[in-house]
Amino acid sequence: MRKVWSMDGYFKGRRVLEYRTMNDFMKGQNFVQHLLPHPWAGTGHVVYNGSLYYNKYQSNIVIKYHFRSRSVLVQRSLSGAGYNNTFPYSWGGSSDIDLMADENGLWAVYTTIPNAGNIVISRLEPMSLEVLQTWDTGFPKRSAGESFMICGTLYVTNSHLAGAKIYFAYYTNTSSYEYTDIPFHNQYSHISMMDYNPRERVLYTWNNGHQVLYNVTLFQVIKTSGD
Repeated sequence: MRKVWSMDGYFKGRRVLEYRTMNDFMKGQNFVQHLLPHPWAGTGHVVYNGSLYYNKYQSNIVIKYHFRSRSVLVQRSLSGAGYNNTFPYSWGGSSDIDLMADENGLWAVYTTIPNAGNIVISRLEPMSLEVLQTWDTGFPKRSAGESFMICGTLYVTNSHLAGAKIYFAYYTNTSSYEYTDIPFHNQYSHISMMDYNPRERVLYTWNNGHQVLYNVTLFQVIKTSGD
């Protein structure tokens, strides 16, 4: 059974709806309501191992909220991280801090003034929210439409509008990057959330009031001594 969590709006919201299945979400039925003790900012929230990780409104604080106990387990500031539309994605929406999870764990994507507005990636310890390691990608966050992590690689789109493509990739395992040219179908022309689900290998997006899913196929490149 695949649960779905819904959070309406990109700032000052506190209500999270937990649906039993995707079908229930589509029909708007069979849900449980959670009322967060602190409001959120942006759309870069993620559910990981039974907890919601989200950015507290008008701050650079990340909160870990446990659904079963209905309580905040930990909250921690991302040192120097911009907030309140200081360094959002191109569409705005208080999207300064983007939390995400992949096969390698929990991540925060944001930027700081010392990093000159470029995207910073930090791997977080899920229990304490301690920053384990940080990378400066060199890519300006305001030029990014959205981003998502797969297997430790951050993929960045060049726009949130029609004609967008995956334009940049940063590999945390080698601390290197490359520019890419991977088109994808932006059917409703305004993406304001994009996150990868490693269990399902599906890319979830929120596109102009529509939930749109993209299946992801991963390939392993095997190099030989002659390459």
